[in-house]
Amino acid sequence: MDSNYENAMIILKAMVERSRVNASSGDVIKRITNLECEEINSAIPCLEEMNLVKTLGDISKVNFDFFNVRLLPEGYKYYDENFGKIKSID
Repeated sequence: MDSNYENAMIILKAMVERSRVNASSGDVIKRITNLECEEINSAIPCLEEMNLVKTLGDISKVNFDFFNVRLLPEGYKYYDENFGKIKSID
């Protein structure tokens, strides 16, 4: 399996399971996935091509090729269909 796809799935799962907001910075993604900056930068386009996330801006290109990554409704749906039901956060 393609490592970019594998890392993309790690990012998607982490964003759905560990984040209470639907947008995350590269630093947050790095912290919740333990992936390196280069791995994140290579995986995010895969998620965008699948229409699961949308990147916002490119203000700081120090470590990441984007400013924020926002989960789209399709991302939640893909997670629900492929990784299990999303538990509501109370």
